[in-house]
Amino acid sequence: METTRTLVRTFGRSELAQLYFPQMQQKSAWQKLKSWLIINPRLRALSSLPRRTFTPAEVALIYEELGEP
Repeated sequence: METTRTLVRTFGRSELAQLYFPQMQQKSAWQKLKSWLIINPRLRALSSLPRRTFTPAEVALIYEELGEP
């Protein structure tokens, strides 16, 4: 059986958030994902990065901790 994998690449934070919460507006989706990052000790630092993108390594860590969207 073949499984689909979400692409691990650089993502804008709102773009990635909307993959997790497609029914939400962009800003709300980011706030929700940010709250998930904050409560996860391994992801907490990602919630306050000064840039608006996640590197492929950061995206892979998010997938590892939260599951793929």
